[in-house]
Amino acid sequence: MPARSIDTVGVTHACVGATHASPLLVILIGVLATVPYLNALQADFVFDDAHLIRDNPAVQVLPAVDLFHYVHPAGGLYRPLTMLTYAANAALNPAPFAYHLVNLVLHALVSLGVFALARHLLESTTAATAAAALFAVHPIHTEVVTGIVGRAELLAALSVVAMLLAFARAQRTEGPARWLWSTSAVAAFAAGVLAKENAFTGLGLLIVLHWWIDRRATAVQRIAALTPYLAVAGAYLALRLAVLGTFGLSQPPTLLDNPLAHVDTATRLRTAVVVLGEYLEQLAVPLHLSADYSFNQIALAAGWGDPRFVLAAALLAAVAVAVTGTVRRAPQLALAAAFTAIPLALTANLLFPIGTIKAERLLYLPSLGWCLGCGWLAALAIEHKRSIGALALSAVVAAYAVRTWTRNGDWRSEDTLFAATLRDAPRSAKAHYNGAIVLQRAGQLDDAMVHYRRALEMYPAYGAAAYGIGHVYALKGIEVGALAWYEEAIRREPAFAQAHLQIALLHYARDRFDSAEAALVTGLEGEPHNPTLLVNLGAVHLAQGDAWRAGAALVRLDGIGMLDTREHALVTAARREIEVALR
Repeated sequence: MPARSIDTVGVTHACVGATHASPLLVILIGVLATVPYLNALQADFVFDDAHLIRDNPAVQVLPAVDLFHYVHPAGGLYRPLTMLTYAANAALNPAPFAYHLVNLVLHALVSLGVFALARHLLESTTAATAAAALFAVHPIHTEVVTGIVGRAELLAALSVVAMLLAFARAQRTEGPARWLWSTSAVAAFAAGVLAKENAFTGLGLLIVLHWWIDRRATAVQRIAALTPYLAVAGAYLALRLAVLGTFGLSQPPTLLDNPLAHVDTATRLRTAVVVLGEYLEQLAVPLHLSADYSFNQIALAAGWGDPRFVLAAALLAAVAVAVTGTVRRAPQLALAAAFTAIPLALTANLLFPIGTIKAERLLYLPSLGWCLGCGWLAALAIEHKRSIGALALSAVVAAYAVRTWTRNGDWRSEDTLFAATLRDAPRSAKAHYNGAIVLQRAGQLDDAMVHYRRALEMYPAYGAAAYGIGHVYALKGIEVGALAWYEEAIRREPAFAQAHLQIALLHYARDRFDSAEAALVTGLEGEPHNPTLLVNLGAVHLAQGDAWRAGAALVRLDGIGMLDTREHALVTAARREIEVALR
């Protein structure tokens, strides 16, 4: 039988609100999902948007079908459906506005899906409206909606919500319509895992939903209902293995990105619990938001007596006890807890370390469960104290919407985002490095130097920070200092191709061609297919009067494949110069 509201807590169809959703409510949710993000349409390509989308030849140049075999080098990401949408954006309108508009539309669709799903689960239009309204305006979603690369989360969440809705309809329908809804649900799941791998958690939500709809079903019936989805999951894993060569990450995360991948299990678990406590805090009171929580913004919980761990563990335990204690009287809270915990299972660093220690984008789908619980409690408050409850809910929604609007301003450009990140994550080495880039662009070289050095103090292996110091010296015209720090960057990070290149260029400018060649050859040992290094090696050989070796250097480019716009122009110019020399 379908789960019903519990009379003992006063929540029934009659007292909480009718289950009929008027068009006005649908419009309301749509407005709430879009208006707080209208200023996001003015944002540029920022953070990972540049290398993943704007400068990525896989999006801007290659035929879309190739994206099913494409793995992005940064992190080994395999998300073909998401990449296809980027390619479609690039073909129709490559301006950042168009990408942001698609993200905004997707968020509105997810919010409407949350409204429909909440009506199925909570059996109350009032509770569903409150849940969807909170989801639509929640500031924790700004990274996903306003950052273009957040589209993977949007597509995965939309697919999971569509799958759950279609599955619920299939369970309550007979005849050909049941087959149609079931097929749609399976297709939605397939789309989800091709958008982002965390859609896999939809299987867990599906189990919970099946139990919620029909608690008397046998184990055989539940397995039969899940079999098509398990088949899709198996097919996806086989495809992922064929393309990536692994089911998990194609390369381990760096200490800079996720220190939990480089510590013992106990430390990882303790720190992961601390992060979960911070997630709960941000879901409830999303005041402190940041695009960066990398090393060492979140200090490791080295012992079981760490106050942060004790507090977070106590908070999580209290929530678990509260939910367990009310499971008979208020099963909706247990449902909401499951819809929060299950999507977090793959990304909480509890089962295994992922690519990052913490990221607000990882809360997009889990926040659905949080909003379901808050929506149900809001409906109770409205029933008992209608005016006060409605006013309180409206105040929270308005406050969240304002916070979302102001947070979007941080994502207006890379400079504004990096400045905000430096402000909000002062213990992050990466935040200081990115903040230094902003200052460097503004011509504040001395201040940039301070933050590059601060990043290097925090993370001594940070070759990019040492390189940044060298670049500041170069901009000041201090060649000796630049060369010394470029070499220091290589000592800290031997495969840092850009440092090898700059060393070569400094030698080339002084006609030290043998030294320039040595720097480029050494750089190519770490990155044998780096197009910029190969092009400049060809230029060095030309300067040495050896056009044939220059041509041989460029021949090596033929097997590289994808080149971005800048690299393609560089290679084309170099080829012409070598062809002229060979005549």
